[in-house]
Amino acid sequence: MKKIISVLLALVMTLALSVSALAAGEGSITVDNPKAGETYTAYKIFDVSYNADKSAYSYTIQGNSAWFETVKNYATETNGLTLTAASGVANTYVVTTTSKFSAPAFAAKLKAALDGKTGTTLTVKDGKATATGLELGYYFVSSTTGALCNLTTTNPTVTIHDKNDIPFDKVDNKESVDVGETVTYTITGKVPDYTGFTTYTYLITDTMSEGLTFKKNVKVTVGGVDKTSDCTITYNVDENANKFTVSIPVLDKKYDIGAEIKVTYTAVVNEKAVAKVEKNHATLTYSNNPTNSESKTTTPPEIETVYSAKIVVDKYAAGDTAKKLEGAQFILYKKDAEGRIWYYKWNTDTKAVEWDTDKTKATVVTTNDKGMASFDGVANGTYYLEEVAAPAGYNLLKDPVMVTVNGAEAIAAENPKTGALTVTQPVENQSGTELPSTGGMGTTIFYVLGGALMAGAFVLLVVRKRMRTE
Repeated sequence: MKKIISVLLALVMTLALSVSALAAGEGSITVDNPKAGETYTAYKIFDVSYNADKSAYSYTIQGNSAWFETVKNYATETNGLTLTAASGVANTYVVTTTSKFSAPAFAAKLKAALDGKTGTTLTVKDGKATATGLELGYYFVSSTTGALCNLTTTNPTVTIHDKNDIPFDKVDNKESVDVGETVTYTITGKVPDYTGFTTYTYLITDTMSEGLTFKKNVKVTVGGVDKTSDCTITYNVDENANKFTVSIPVLDKKYDIGAEIKVTYTAVVNEKAVAKVEKNHATLTYSNNPTNSESKTTTPPEIETVYSAKIVVDKYAAGDTAKKLEGAQFILYKKDAEGRIWYYKWNTDTKAVEWDTDKTKATVVTTNDKGMASFDGVANGTYYLEEVAAPAGYNLLKDPVMVTVNGAEAIAAENPKTGALTVTQPVENQSGTELPSTGGMGTTIFYVLGGALMAGAFVLLVVRKRMRTE
């Protein structure tokens, strides 16, 4: 009866730890998602034994095992683990459990006792970490940082997951934009391995700078299926209207481990983004210890940038850059791939840039007393400045002036003060040629010359008349 009870209790432990029956011989353990730079080590805690047809098995530990004292100290009724001396086998103890046994709590105890223990290092190859040729048994697997604390039985082969492998990435669909454009942001992750956790936190926090107007339209999908209604989404309307959090119930809803998590939302680039680099920060906070629900990790911020540039006209007199010209009027246009012309139009109501093929709707800017005028909030590209009215006393430009906008320099420097997002285009004007005016020297000289010619003709006429008389 004692042996039967031991076998039944061993089966209870097996179910509690979610392990399956073993085959005889050697086993292997594989971590299918090893993290770069981590070293994984497997420590055998218990031996395993089978009945004749392998329909039942139980765990034992040797009294001379390096782990015996740790297990012995943990083996209490409160912890739901018992050691019983095996009948007829010296220095061997049968391991049994009750419903009070907690695999995560036991793993935490083993983790605290790693010093001085030796194990088998898993070899990383082809994106997996594997240990082969293991004696069949019940193993504790830990990483260099101690983040992976799995308990598993070689089966004879078993695959486990690094619970601390939490991918988290964020991208936007545009970087250089016109003011008024909508930018779509996408955050991707995957359902973590929540095995052994009683509660699990998977919380995304996102904060946008003031040049982005958040549309408050967060959507969450898991494995391609819309799960927005499952989530708790909080929009901050006081401290920062452009901040939100979304809590995804990966454990409560039993989402498939490894399934893709995707969070999408949009923001409009507003007038505060002109000639500035706007940033969007997102972090993920997640549970990292199944024995301590308060223990969490927050990832470094995932940052995406977006920017809009400004074209500034610098108008001056030809040959004298210090002489600035006031009153020059310009419009701005660009060409599409088909060669069509699109004119810049600033919508004063929506504070956004629009483009229209109708030239009469183009926004006209006028240079001030410093010779300056600007077209705000444009994306990278090639543009043309067309002068539609010249300053008084100056000729209208015959040809448009080409301007190229490329804000990559500002993004690389991550310093909007460099001025890379403000493109200043020098434009010079030639003064007109002055024509003679009525009553001026221009007509007087004609009168003088005319009078001289008439006098000469009169003298010539008198002389010839006298010559005939004589």
